[in-house]
Amino acid sequence: MKKHKILKTLLSFVAILGLFTSFAFAEEDLAGGQGGAFLRIPVGARPAGLGNAFAAIADDGSAPFYNPAGLCQIKGTRMGAMYNIMSLDRINYQASIIVGSKRNAAIAITFNSFGVGDIPEVLPGQGPSGDTFSATDMALGISAGGKIISLLSFGAGAKYVTQSIDENKATGFVFDLGALVATPVSSGLIKQIRAGASLMNFGGKMKWDTDSDHEDEILPMLRLGASADLQLTSFDVIGIAEISQSLGREGDQKNDFKLHLGVEGWLANLFAVRAGLDGEDFTMGASVMFGDFRFDYAYITDYLDEGATHKLAIDLGF
Repeated sequence: MKKHKILKTLLSFVAILGLFTSFAFAEEDLAGGQGGAFLRIPVGARPAGLGNAFAAIADDGSAPFYNPAGLCQIKGTRMGAMYNIMSLDRINYQASIIVGSKRNAAIAITFNSFGVGDIPEVLPGQGPSGDTFSATDMALGISAGGKIISLLSFGAGAKYVTQSIDENKATGFVFDLGALVATPVSSGLIKQIRAGASLMNFGGKMKWDTDSDHEDEILPMLRLGASADLQLTSFDVIGIAEISQSLGREGDQKNDFKLHLGVEGWLANLFAVRAGLDGEDFTMGASVMFGDFRFDYAYITDYLDEGATHKLAIDLGF
């Protein structure tokens, strides 16, 4: 009976994965562009330290940014926030609040912002004007996730995205879908195996308030991953492998296939270290836990510039 239940769960997961794939192929015909490019910057210090692999874990404040189906794992209320120290005076920060219920379901509100100020204005044919302007991207979202059968959860969300450059502004909406299978293992070193799939930021365009009414496509991101929770003598270890594909026409920015690998080890649920590979880039990070408060740090390659960047984050439950 138990084997039949697990088989039914896996078949349901494959069916939902097929739904994501159909969305993905539909999105491949989009024109693509620079709209919402900041949405592809890794969110959260813990996922960033794990090689930007998190769709098959998705169990903390970063869950709605990678796989809304993981929200079903959140109990009570959790708050998360991240600040990214970047070069060229750029600022990237995000925040989330998740409210979970006793029925294995939760709802989340998220905020993600990227911007830079004091950009020198250069007039065509005249050079610097002496004035400055700013550029800011922002996404405000809502998502929900819950179990639909014993081992399978499903989630969905929507985000309102804005981009402003000086006095001009573009706006649009994008949508997220996610599925997660979590299978407990009763013997051996493995405690749990999880598999996750998500299609993030699909169906969106950024429309500018200029005379031309120009529109930029927002490229969706398809993620497929699996993770294993291991119980060693003194450590709890999580290993994760994930693939991602940013969808759009050939030649679009970040239209590439990536392999993400990560491993995380916890000592007595007090201190953690993690490392990963985000494509060809090495990542690493650490966490310190005080009760239900966690501080995370990550050191990763800067997505938009040469060199490295640092991410600082907190995750709090109450």
